[in-house]
Formats: sequence, structure tokens, C-alpha cells
Amino acid sequence: MGRKDNPPKPPRMPKSNGLTEIIFDIVLIALGAVLIIWPNDAAELMTRIVGVIMLILAVIEIIVFIVSKNKETLEVVALVGAIIFAGIGIFLIVNPGWLVSFFNYIFGVIIGLYGIFGLVNAVAFARRSGGLWWIGLILSVIAIAFAVLIFMNPVWISNILMIAIGVSLIVSAVMGIYNRLRIRKAQKFLFNTAADFEAAAAKVDIDNLKSAGDSEDDTER
Repeated sequence: MGRKDNPPKPPRMPKSNGLTEIIFDIVLIALGAVLIIWPNDAAELMTRIVGVIMLILAVIEIIVFIVSKNKETLEVVALVGAIIFAGIGIFLIVNPGWLVSFFNYIFGVIIGLYGIFGLVNAVAFARRSGGLWWIGLILSVIAIAFAVLIFMNPVWISNILMIAIGVSLIVSAVMGIYNRLRIRKAQKFLFNTAADFEAAAAKVDIDNLKSAGDSEDDTER
């Protein structure tokens, strides 16, 4: 009887078609558009969402304390922390602009300190080695001016930041959709290739059976 060759194995097919990821990317595009069109309202909305989450977690902790039978010192401390947490959450819900302005001022301080230290370093480099010290000087002056603008108009930098985040989300989502469509195209190609492999494997089996039958007929003769 003739030797049966091993049929070719079809390529492994990916299970996911990427539809869920594409829908998620579309949601990110919508969110990015909201951040670009309404940057100030989006920042306050995000702050309120953080406040709601803090309040929910605090309420859960308070309920756990009430239901719990053991009222030890650690649980009492956790209860006090939960009450403070709830107060902060309520404050953020009622006054979201405060947190936005606070982070803007912190960002302004960081940029200002960076500019001041850069200015000092640029002067030091100019005295010691010269070279391209003036580039650091220009960047430091720009950073200090940017910090001054932040303190003069903190809402402006908040809007710019929200717009930048929105643009980043849209670009990332569009690239994600493009890549997943390419993956789906590759999956279709692999599916067709797998069908060709299966057809080739079936043909090999039939040929092997025929050759085996011919060999048995020759032996009997």
C-alpha cells in the first residue's frame, strides 16, 4: 500500500472581527469632538463625573460601616475618611470650576519654575561655554510668558488642554479604525486561503486513496 503524505495544514484564523473595537473607536471620536467643540463645559463635566464617583464610593463605605457588626477603630477611621471623601465629591459636583482652575494654576507654577531654572542655566552656559545657549534662553522666556498667561486667564489653558486631548482621541481612534479594517481584510484573505488549503488537502486524500487502490489491484494481479 502506498505511503500517505501528510496534508497541508490550514492557517489559524483569528476569532475576533474587531467590530467591538471599531464601535469603541467611534465613541472616542464622538468624545473627542465634544472636547473640541465644548472644551470648557467638557472639563467641568469630567470634574462632576469624578465628584459623582467619589460620592458613590463614600456612600458605599458608609453603608458597609452601618451594616457591619464590628465597630472597631479602623472601621471608624474609614467612616471618617468616607465622610470627608463624600464632602469633596459633593463640592466637586457643585463647584467643578474650582478643580479645573486649581490644576491650571499648578500647571502654571510648574511651567514658570521650568522657565526660571532654564533661564538661570542658559545664563550659566553663556558664561562658561557659550555655543547655542541662546536657544535655551528663548525657550525659557517662552515658558515664563506662557506661565504668566495661565495665571492671567486659567480658563484659556484649560480649553487648550481639552482641545488637545480631543484631537489626540480623534487621531488615535481614526488610526485604530484604519488598522482594524486592514486586519479584517487580512482575515478575509486568510479565510480564502484556508478554503484553498482544505480543498488541496481533500484532493491529496483522494489521490492517495486512488494510488492505494491501484497498488492493491496490481498486487492481486
